Amino acid sequence: MYSFAQRTDTTVLDEPLYASYLSVTGLPRPYRDLVLAAQPTDGNAVVKEQLLAPRSRPVLYAKHMGKHKLGITGELFKRAQHMILVREPYGVLQSFSAVLEPTQQELGYTALLEVVSEMRVQARTPIVVNSDELIRQPEGVLRALCAALGLAWDPAMLSWAAGPKPYDGCWASWWYRNTHKGTGFDMEVRDARKPLPAHLKPLLAECYPLYDTLSRLALRPLMEGQGPEGPVPRPLPAAGSGDAEASGTGPQAAAPTASAEVTPPGGALLAAAPAGSQKTGTHVYMQDPRNQDVLIGIRDGVTGRFELVWRPHARVSVLDSGYVLGDGVWEGIRLHNGVLLLAEEHLERLAEGAKAIDMDLGLGPPGAGLAEQLGELQRLLYDTVDANDMTSGVHIRLMVTRGLKPTPYQNPNITIGKPTIVIVPEYKEASPVPRERGIRLFTVHVRRGPPDVQDPGWNSHSKLNCIAACIQANKAGVDEALMLDPQGFVATCNSTNFFIVRKGEVWAPSPRHQLRGITRARVLTLCQQNGIPCRETDFYLTQVYSADEAFVTGTFAGVIPVVEVDGRVIGSGGRGPMAERLQKLYVAFVEEYCAAGRRQL
Repeated sequence: MYSFAQRTDTTVLDEPLYASYLSVTGLPRPYRDLVLAAQPTDGNAVVKEQLLAPRSRPVLYAKHMGKHKLGITGELFKRAQHMILVREPYGVLQSFSAVLEPTQQELGYTALLEVVSEMRVQARTPIVVNSDELIRQPEGVLRALCAALGLAWDPAMLSWAAGPKPYDGCWASWWYRNTHKGTGFDMEVRDARKPLPAHLKPLLAECYPLYDTLSRLALRPLMEGQGPEGPVPRPLPAAGSGDAEASGTGPQAAAPTASAEVTPPGGALLAAAPAGSQKTGTHVYMQDPRNQDVLIGIRDGVTGRFELVWRPHARVSVLDSGYVLGDGVWEGIRLHNGVLLLAEEHLERLAEGAKAIDMDLGLGPPGAGLAEQLGELQRLLYDTVDANDMTSGVHIRLMVTRGLKPTPYQNPNITIGKPTIVIVPEYKEASPVPRERGIRLFTVHVRRGPPDVQDPGWNSHSKLNCIAACIQANKAGVDEALMLDPQGFVATCNSTNFFIVRKGEVWAPSPRHQLRGITRARVLTLCQQNGIPCRETDFYLTQVYSADEAFVTGTFAGVIPVVEVDGRVIGSGGRGPMAERLQKLYVAFVEEYCAAGRRQL
């Protein structure tokens, strides 16, 4: 509405059918009496005397909520050009619930679909604008909208003065506070994403299919010099000129909308519920129902935009390189006391793998260096966990794939745009059972390959080597696979790094054929700092079987004792003193590291 008000050929009206809607439904509003006093309650009279009456300017833009059409005759639908403004449901629910209790009727998605259906019955192409796309690409979307309406493009539509407007409805102080802060289509004036209260989640799930149906019809941005994509609706005649089939050049826009900008309320989340607490394994965790509703961060490599998307609605294309080819790199990162644990080391490892497969992260301004790109990636990670109000007990899967393909094919040269970035944060605490009881391993036939086949130091999406080992371990009825290198020396486990203890000395397999483990390196450093003899060396299975202790390390697992390998009991068959000591040292390190706060890269 503010955008169209900047045109010299346009008059705007703010929801002139609101009083009619309140009168018909009897619904309460904190400003109900103000609306009923300010507007006529006969909606059809408003249509005749305001919306379809002769006017001083060629164009009338009237903003409506879709639900306000209740009780209105079909004349308005025949003689006015309608455009639908639709916004992603999470933001709508967050905004609306700060003022009123949302329902499907109140949110209006079904009413918008009814308008679209009515347009189709009249053999007219619905004009749909995606509000979120409008915020991201205002000029392109407004150019497309003007073309669809048969209006000349006017750059004045891109900006306006901040503050209340004389044409605002009397409800503006309840709904337009954020809008009044902006001077254009500013993303900054929208509310930051916050977790929704649990009782609104079913309604959110109901709204998404309706939103998807509408959004698929949305106009695509149209930039200067381009022609419009797809059919453009023919302009309707000016109001009062009679038959809608007659030719004319003065369209008026009656726009049902489902957008509102307000401050969100806080919301309680469901408490965690333990499950599988007696299972063992390096990745056994306590299930938490809050994970059903987290916001997931997604950077679209084609548009370049980063969005926080409700988990049930999060998705990437089936033509993404990660899905088609397993072409990408990833990291698992812990969040403790609001701090990403060893973020600098994880992001450096990810960048090293990305560089090895010739994949630029595509972050920051053009020409940004590695440090600037990793700093931006860390910001996206913190934006995601902060939007979920997460502080501790959180595991994050950061995935970067090469991006979208036009067709399933491996050559990186045909990739469209930048890499796809996905950030999945979960409330995910490791079960205490494996830390105390230990795990069992089985040596599998699947070997860790040399770096000239596929570098085992890449934390890549192509994990079939490790998955094949894991499958064999599953068939053997143990917790994890122990893998050998091409020469038959012990290398690593399928998802963790392996250690043994012999005569008080910690042995780690040579790093040649395993992932450069962040936790593995930290444990070796802790040994050095605390006077524990340690070394990286080649050793055989025979030396594993006769070891005093064995343990594994990982970002999620921390330090977990190994009590059996290939049916041989290791040491006493329980957690040994070295493993227990290193567990305590590692926990103390985590507390100390995170107590220092968030670090700049």
